[in-house]
Amino acid sequence: MNNPQKRNNVVLSGLLVLIVSVLVFVPCAVRNVGYATTSFVVQSKPSEKVKLITASGIEDFVSNLNDNGKLGYRLDKSLNYGGEGPTQSYAAVLRLDSPNTYEYDWLSSPDKRLLEDRLNTQAKQGLNLANVYALTYCSSGPSDEPANPNSPKSLIFRLNKGDAFLVERRNGETEQTREYKVFINKVRLGDSAEKNIQASIDTAAQHGFRPVKILFARQGLLDFSVSVVVEKNLRDDSSSKTEYRFLKKTSGLPKDINELAAQGFRFITGRRVGLVGLALLEKRATDATTYTLIEEKKYAKEFDKTVALGNSYQAVMTGDLSCGSTEPENERLVFAQNAPNEKHEYKIKTISFKNGSADSESLNDFQKLLADGYQVKDLFYAGGFNVIFEK
Repeated sequence: MNNPQKRNNVVLSGLLVLIVSVLVFVPCAVRNVGYATTSFVVQSKPSEKVKLITASGIEDFVSNLNDNGKLGYRLDKSLNYGGEGPTQSYAAVLRLDSPNTYEYDWLSSPDKRLLEDRLNTQAKQGLNLANVYALTYCSSGPSDEPANPNSPKSLIFRLNKGDAFLVERRNGETEQTREYKVFINKVRLGDSAEKNIQASIDTAAQHGFRPVKILFARQGLLDFSVSVVVEKNLRDDSSSKTEYRFLKKTSGLPKDINELAAQGFRFITGRRVGLVGLALLEKRATDATTYTLIEEKKYAKEFDKTVALGNSYQAVMTGDLSCGSTEPENERLVFAQNAPNEKHEYKIKTISFKNGSADSESLNDFQKLLADGYQVKDLFYAGGFNVIFEK
């Protein structure tokens, strides 16, 4: 290699090989990056049309909703259970509604007199009421009831009941599409609360409002009240003037519900607090039906039996939470008599948890039932977190 010309030829050949190698390698590198990016985008797209989420505490719950809302998931059904206030657990079924996106927030209003203004303030920013969660808070004291009921440490003096309100906005829209009113009445002996709230609902219904939620608040020994939230769709100018009925009973609630059901009224929502039963119904049929209410804790024995008698599942009549409750008390599952030729199949799946989250086997079973043609009908908590599937 002493010949300078040969040495130059070798160097030139090496440079050509290097240049060609670089030219070949760079496009390959770019394509590989392109493939990697494409693969990442595909993996980030939601793969489930319906999904189940759980969380501990409402802050984490709302954060979880927002993370999924950015991907196009919208709240379908939800509930809270166990614990007090900040330690309560939450679960929700979300349904994919892309390309829309959703965002969520929450508020509380211990003073229900301020609630109407707070809900409408949110509505003016495009945030509409999505759900309400009953909360119980007990100030520090013994978990067991003292022998002396007049003791300052008695649960009745330390017990506070209220609600957390979840609001939802779609696609960042800030136009107001809903308006709210809140009717409040102290709960005392007699039926004055029932009559007063009924009169308020009747007046609001003439202006296109419909009742959507029953609230119950309690602070201390005698200060407890019932409230009803009514909502108006501002985009629907043709809102029909529907009849509604509000019931407050310490006994005989199923009987009164069925008397109205015979006149074409249908169950909207209900709630039980102690001995007080509350229900909202609307006139939306011309034929009669019959409702059956079963104790939620007895669902394992009574659910299939009730369905076999020609009934279909309708809703949960929400129960009550007291200090130290691990699950709602006095909850009822509501069934209605089937229409002619109507028949449904049901499965109830109890969700198992591992390290605070639903385990993979439960989530797989959840998706398998959806693939088999079942739809999520409702959620409830009795001896565990349960999902009702229907087809």
